[in-house]
Amino acid sequence: MPAVSVLVPVRDARPWIAASFASLARQTFRDFEIVAVDDGSRDGSGEWLERHARDEPRLTVIRTPARGLPHALATALAAARAPLVARHDADDLSHRRRFECQATHLARHRAVSVLGTRVRLFPAQACGAGMRRWAAWHNDLLEHTTMRNDSLVDSVLAHGTVMVRRTALEAAGGWIERGWPEDMDLWRRLFAIGARFDKRPEVLYAWRQRADSATRTDPRYRRDRMDALRLETLVTGPLAKARAPGLVGVEDGLSRWRGLLQSHWPNLHVHPLGKPSRPLPGALEPPLVLVFGARPARRRWRAALVTEGWHEWSDFIFVA
Repeated sequence: MPAVSVLVPVRDARPWIAASFASLARQTFRDFEIVAVDDGSRDGSGEWLERHARDEPRLTVIRTPARGLPHALATALAAARAPLVARHDADDLSHRRRFECQATHLARHRAVSVLGTRVRLFPAQACGAGMRRWAAWHNDLLEHTTMRNDSLVDSVLAHGTVMVRRTALEAAGGWIERGWPEDMDLWRRLFAIGARFDKRPEVLYAWRQRADSATRTDPRYRRDRMDALRLETLVTGPLAKARAPGLVGVEDGLSRWRGLLQSHWPNLHVHPLGKPSRPLPGALEPPLVLVFGARPARRRWRAALVTEGWHEWSDFIFVA
């Protein structure tokens, strides 16, 4: 049995797949298998995988109709054999020491179940300002608490960087199609069962930026679908027993979340505040949802609330 199963979903990746798989072949850690699921490609990616498998005994190729990323990953997981499961995308690149660093880290830190790495975006000319801000934020979140606290802002782990213990993955239900971002959905379920997250400080994964990537074109990643995921997490998690939560924010974000939360709590307490005051306004009471996508705003509010003895995730939580 291999130590690591690498799951690679493939959909029309022919221009990049050779370089992507070459980055796997260069790994210093060798005890892994690759389970590649061709999800209905029409550009010859499936045929390339089958040819490559003739010379790579560690590669298993499964070809299916086009059913989407969560289905492809669930199919790959069902065929995987190892106790550690790693992700890698067919147009991305893994640093040659990625699996070595992650497998060693998980062997040394038995309490950790979910391990990512820092990421770089390439090519530079395809990286917009928004993605650069996301990467800087992602690469600053290196330990469990900071990732959990920002987990309803955006995906705290670049999906392709992850190595996870199979026991935790299966306990959380694996990848499920819910019509919203499959990575954030999995992270929230892993957090909910008490899985411990961590992130390697090295940049061990290169995420290719493309105008036609799923992140930019798949409706599952639209803001309304991300909001639906965030709302369900709040309703079933930190706000499950709340009678009248509070909402803090400004302008469009405040208006959007007022509508979302009032569908569950008509008596929602709304506070149109941009910056915290010292002391905090007496009207603010936990639990509190704060709508701030900008990191400096979250820092200010986090510092003010913690100073007053509030506890993040139970007394207050940030959304974007």
